[in-house]
Amino acid sequence: MVLFALTTLGCSVLPTGRISTEKLQQRTRRTLLTMLAEDDPLLRVHILESLALLPDRNVMPAIRGSLNDPIPAVRFAAAVAVGDVRDFASRDILQRLVRDPNPSVQLAAGYALEKLGDRHFAHWYDNILFSRDTKLAGQACMLIGKLGRTAVRKDSGAKLWRVLTQPDQSPAVQLQAAEALARLGDRKILKRLLVFASSLYADDKLLAIVGLRHIGGRDVFAQMTVLADDPQIEVKLSAIRALGKLAEDKQVRFVRNSLKYRDPDGESLTTRRVRSLAVLALGSVGTDKAIRLLYNLMADTARNKYLRIAAARAAIDYLKAVRTDENNLLK
Repeated sequence: MVLFALTTLGCSVLPTGRISTEKLQQRTRRTLLTMLAEDDPLLRVHILESLALLPDRNVMPAIRGSLNDPIPAVRFAAAVAVGDVRDFASRDILQRLVRDPNPSVQLAAGYALEKLGDRHFAHWYDNILFSRDTKLAGQACMLIGKLGRTAVRKDSGAKLWRVLTQPDQSPAVQLQAAEALARLGDRKILKRLLVFASSLYADDKLLAIVGLRHIGGRDVFAQMTVLADDPQIEVKLSAIRALGKLAEDKQVRFVRNSLKYRDPDGESLTTRRVRSLAVLALGSVGTDKAIRLLYNLMADTARNKYLRIAAARAAIDYLKAVRTDENNLLK
């Protein structure tokens, strides 16, 4: 794996001065759209998830085209994405995907149509929610959380609590239900998320961090501060990412040092995952130096493709934070 480190980028490579939000968004869009043609389906999934978060109508045709991808996981991601960006031109394809051979794609197509205003899917997830298929039940929880509280989704919280407390429920589904409840703004889930955040398993802590970010507040900040000192590096980086601009200088330095991480057992996937989390944390930290690094990394075709996609996602997080700050100033 190509080593991505601050020392390898050098002042002669990085652009000088502050990167404007316009330039950053243009490079982010160009990077994602160019890489959407990659053969690796997992890359395409990550790209579609990122494109759905980019406030740019120019990306809609590319997302729509991925609804016909031969890989079900990519069709799933594309269907969720067109729902999130509310691409009404995708309606006919989505109505076909409701009958897709893959049940995950069916769930995502129903989600997208509901996001486009269709009210025929109020009970679309009910049977799957309470099934013993861990993958599908988890996906149903996630999609219900993303749909939010609407006129046809007034009982989503109650359903998710039933899923969470179902006897012998899979821990993976419990975590996904808890994250969905947090996305709905149900503060009663806070205690459960704090328990998950104290788990011995990194994956439990990572998903708990996602849920806690939706809740916010003093208790969450305190827990993130604790997790930012976690012995598991992936948890530590995710917590620092959640802290964002509230991260301390020593934590920001840790993020930068983690860009050079190499798994001691030689596991390339672990190395890539840790470095990607470090890249994502850069976007939340949001310093000028961090943004210049992201800008440069996205365009560096010699770098690992997953790191380039992580840089694009981190840039989107930064752009979203900037827009939020600007909107708050206008209030």
